[in-house]
Amino acid sequence: RSLYANFDTIKEYIAQFKKPFTVIAISETWITHKKEGNFELHGYDFIHQDRIRKKGGGVALYIDKNLNYKKAEMMTTTIEGVMECVTVEISMEKKKNILVSCIYRTPGSKIETFKNKMEEMFTNLYQKGVFICGDFNIDLLNPNKNKSTEEFIDIMYSLGLFPLITRPTRITLHCTTLIDNIFTNITEEKVERGLLVSDMSDHLPIFASYDCHYKNETEETNYMYKRMKTEQRLNSLKNDLLEQDWNIVYEKNEVDQAYDTFLNIFKSQFDRNCPVIKNIQRNKYKEKPWMTKGLQNACNKKNTLYREFIKNRTTETEQKYKRYKNKLINIVRSCKREYFIKKLEHNRNNIKGIWKVLNCVIRKETGNNNYPQHFVERKNNITNMNEAVDEFNKYFVSIGSKLEEKIIVDEIQTDATEYVERNKNSVFLRAVDEKEIYEIVRNMKNKTSTDWNDIDMKTLKCVIEGIVKPLTHICNLSFQKGFFPNNMKVARVIPIYKTGDKHQFTNYRPVSILSQFSKILEKLFVKRFDNFVDQCELLTECQYGFRNNTSTVLALIDLIEEITECIDKKRHAIGLFLDLKKAFDTVNHDILMRKMEKYGFRGIVLDWIKSFLSNRQQ
Repeated sequence: RSLYANFDTIKEYIAQFKKPFTVIAISETWITHKKEGNFELHGYDFIHQDRIRKKGGGVALYIDKNLNYKKAEMMTTTIEGVMECVTVEISMEKKKNILVSCIYRTPGSKIETFKNKMEEMFTNLYQKGVFICGDFNIDLLNPNKNKSTEEFIDIMYSLGLFPLITRPTRITLHCTTLIDNIFTNITEEKVERGLLVSDMSDHLPIFASYDCHYKNETEETNYMYKRMKTEQRLNSLKNDLLEQDWNIVYEKNEVDQAYDTFLNIFKSQFDRNCPVIKNIQRNKYKEKPWMTKGLQNACNKKNTLYREFIKNRTTETEQKYKRYKNKLINIVRSCKREYFIKKLEHNRNNIKGIWKVLNCVIRKETGNNNYPQHFVERKNNITNMNEAVDEFNKYFVSIGSKLEEKIIVDEIQTDATEYVERNKNSVFLRAVDEKEIYEIVRNMKNKTSTDWNDIDMKTLKCVIEGIVKPLTHICNLSFQKGFFPNNMKVARVIPIYKTGDKHQFTNYRPVSILSQFSKILEKLFVKRFDNFVDQCELLTECQYGFRNNTSTVLALIDLIEEITECIDKKRHAIGLFLDLKKAFDTVNHDILMRKMEKYGFRGIVLDWIKSFLSNRQQ
């Protein structure tokens, strides 16, 4: 029992079906506010109704993201000690809407209360198609033996709801019961129904298939574009770039002209050697890395033994199945434990890697946004994704300016830069050489995230030998002219879901992927910037971020030492912690430039910084 204990098994089982279910209902989820977990399935929205006080119970629905549906609040309820119910209403074109409910009735609870609630929720629904599924804990195999069972069936019939499942859903060595079912009021059209054989629970899964002529638009357009970047193709690209005549770039004396010419040549060779092809995207379940071929075969054998037990129901087949299952569980757990121990050991000096492993353990999905099929802006539904992209862009670019408007600026007569002591020295941007660019690219992380030109750092590392000369020329020209190339200022922005309603633009934050070539030029400048700042001792020792050999760990160590010293000397230790909202987006560039000038960033260097900050695009 519980979704937490069986979630991985459910994911694996669902992935076996070529045609995905439109709605998946699960009872006895056991979800509480203290143990919510991450139970998202790719391609589905997750709605659940939990038990409030006691442990156990709870129901959930996974709904295809492409469906136009809403939660039916009047039919979603929890009655402590009696039942939990969650319901959605699916809008259908040219057909009546469909209600889908998942119900769990607590064993031994007052059936009178349950019947009354069912009658209250599902009366007068003749204009809608209804499917009510779940674990009712009322055995329909022998309805005449129990008066309460007869009354429950009578109530369902009076509501125009009829059971689709007629065979046992819970089978043990000693008894068989039919306590899980799907009730529907659809009788004029054919509804396929049945049981599935799986040991993920002590109840057999049940299903119903109804042709409501629902058209899943994404099934027909379920493809993706992928660039071919095999080792052979990248080597071919590098060789072509090595043979390329770059004189046309060297002849340009304007930064934009030189970079644009270089970029056009590079993209032409890139597209020719590494073309973009159209691939069918398959929602293929990703096997767990610890599940070897041998373990997969063992799982198949376990399933065969379970089917034999269900078929024969003998002590011998039950014991044979259980012995094999328990042994297999222990082996899988051991393999899983060893896999994660090795992964943690491999990342022992990599905090980011450790968190990646831990997120995998707790099933926290990363890098998968699962955008909804529509967004809401001023109560209007936006289903066109091009319009949604425009709205995202409007929202992201307005965050800083809207916040800046709310900032109260004190009318202080003094210049904000008066307290900055003027530095007599001025920074000099020394020339760039090929060796320096090689070193910078080599030390970059092998990330596969692509910029707006579809270039990733891993690709750049493979072909840097063929483009280092024109890049050196462009970087030197940029420093000489005090100008940052405009095409390097274009960022690819990805909306990342934070929390709350996924249909609201305000619940996403932007992540900008900068041009790979701009990262090289930026690092060249930062290297010269840091050297000058360190030589002139412009920064306080209390500046821990964005500096070599410092980190937030050092800040914590110094803070602890300060507090410890206060305690030893019997003084009061007071901390003031500030979190500046959108600090970077609300920086006043005019004040910043005047400060930079006083610190020693003057002339062409200051022009370069101004150029770097201005006219950004996304």
